[in-house]
Amino acid sequence: MLAKAKLIEQLQIKPLFMIMAVFYLLVCFFSVLAVYQAQNSQHHSLEALALNNQQLEDLVSKTALLHRNFARLTLNKESSSRQLAITNSHWYLSFQQPIYLVFTSPLYLFFTLVLFVIGWLLQKKLQRELVIKLKSLQQLEHWASLTLMQGSTNVLAIDNSSQEIETITLAIRQLQQKINDNTANDIAWDKSIRASALLDQETRIGNRAFFNNRLQALLKEEDAQGAVLLIQFKEIDLVQNLYGYQQAMSLLLTLIQVTKQRLQDQPGYFLARHSDNELSVLLPNVVIKDVEKLADLLLKKLAAVVMPVGINQEESVHIGASYFGAEQVPYQIMSEADMALRAAQLQGPSQWFMFEVGELALVKAKGSLKWRTLLNAAINSNGFALFFQPVIASDSATVLHHEVLSKVKDKNGALISARVFFPMAQKCGLMLQIDLLILIQVCRMLRAKKAQQNKCSINVSIDSLLSAGFAERFLSILSSFPEVKGQLMIEISEYQLVNHLSKLQATLAALSTAGVKIIADKVGQYVVSAHYINIYPIYAMKLHRSIVIDIDKKIENQVFIQSLRTLAAAKNIPVYALGVEKQAEWRALLQLGVKGGQGHFFTEPVAQVAQAIARD
Repeated sequence: MLAKAKLIEQLQIKPLFMIMAVFYLLVCFFSVLAVYQAQNSQHHSLEALALNNQQLEDLVSKTALLHRNFARLTLNKESSSRQLAITNSHWYLSFQQPIYLVFTSPLYLFFTLVLFVIGWLLQKKLQRELVIKLKSLQQLEHWASLTLMQGSTNVLAIDNSSQEIETITLAIRQLQQKINDNTANDIAWDKSIRASALLDQETRIGNRAFFNNRLQALLKEEDAQGAVLLIQFKEIDLVQNLYGYQQAMSLLLTLIQVTKQRLQDQPGYFLARHSDNELSVLLPNVVIKDVEKLADLLLKKLAAVVMPVGINQEESVHIGASYFGAEQVPYQIMSEADMALRAAQLQGPSQWFMFEVGELALVKAKGSLKWRTLLNAAINSNGFALFFQPVIASDSATVLHHEVLSKVKDKNGALISARVFFPMAQKCGLMLQIDLLILIQVCRMLRAKKAQQNKCSINVSIDSLLSAGFAERFLSILSSFPEVKGQLMIEISEYQLVNHLSKLQATLAALSTAGVKIIADKVGQYVVSAHYINIYPIYAMKLHRSIVIDIDKKIENQVFIQSLRTLAAAKNIPVYALGVEKQAEWRALLQLGVKGGQGHFFTEPVAQVAQAIARD
């Protein structure tokens, strides 16, 4: 804007200077002309006397000779002077050149100085007036620059000093309001679509389709394990018969709230309304002992909720639990949970029940101390193996980038997937060290001559992102690998982006400024607002596998993707799909406008074994 202001200033001052210059030249011209005329007049006066040579010689000796115009009589020609011949004589009337007389005149020098001072004063006055007039334009450009850099519109605060500026700012504010209204409508519509497809309309928690999607998705992941709890409040029907629908719904909402409070310490749980008086809970990556403790505490909290008069307090709650591994199928898991619920009911009073689990749970169930020992040893010896799974472009079948998947080696050399060791690393407070170590390994891999991955995305835990100084440490590592600049992306779950909106904004802005692209991961896993795409510098959005599984058969998930794609298109954000395993799924996703896909349908994750990942 400063350069533009100077240009405008020059355009405004140039005519003034041109006028003054023309005036100055005219004064010079007429002054020289006046001297010429005066000299000619004196010459004519001398010739009118008709003096002979002797008289002219006598006149030369007189001191008062024509002193006013510096004239003198001479017999010799002088090239530096203006000489006029005297008729009928050998004499010349010699003058100083008119131009010299004018420009050496003290009066003319004084005139030049006065004109210069007047011009300088006019310039300063014009500059002050321009500063006042351009202030609003400078504010307008500053607002536009901030909007372009931040990727979002700011409040337009401009001092409307002229009618033109006031008209411009009024038009901009009206356009801003229309854009904000349209964005708000799009976000509200997107959330409404999500809610209608995946939420129970009475309780506003997930419905059965929501729960089934999550369970199917979890079982598709490597080394999946967890538990399902079915919670039945059999007295709800009786409450509705005795006290009406409103009282029954109020009691159910209270029980749901108590359930949420007890589960708030469980990472990644899913709660849904399984039927009118049943809730279902999915607990990913928990060990059997934790399930037993949780079921016991949850039963006590729910049984303590006061029931209306006439309702049997002792038999109000029953819980059936099913512990599962990746080899099981959803029907088998839910059937076992239902059988466990029936077994709990057979015991009479409020109770929970779980059948014995298989070998998988016993193998995976390590104590915190053993996990800490294993993970510390892996950190110290760089015992992490990296796997790369490509994201395939929908229009060209080329690789857009690779997602980095990690596994840890146990003392026997067996590989344990991230889904198993990440929760324990989080519990032991080691996620920051692991995330930074994986970052270093990926940078080394990208720098290696034989590295085939041009761009890579790594999953960064919320613990690391929220830790003090994480962005500085992350960027410090990147600065050690300048050759990988622009090749790194980080994936963060949509839920964490929404849940920690204010805390993550500065960190992600710093990473994005340094060239690290941000991918919103696990989109659709929870029913949340998509407003975060207006806050963060989101590069891409990746659908959660629960949305992708059997997408060709699930109309509600197709509607959700259409809604999301419309919202993302306004920000030019591509939508990718995770967990594509069948051609029918990929075909449906292509028809829905998804820009990329990832999953076993394309390729298995490829293990990379190279010297680049070895510690120095």
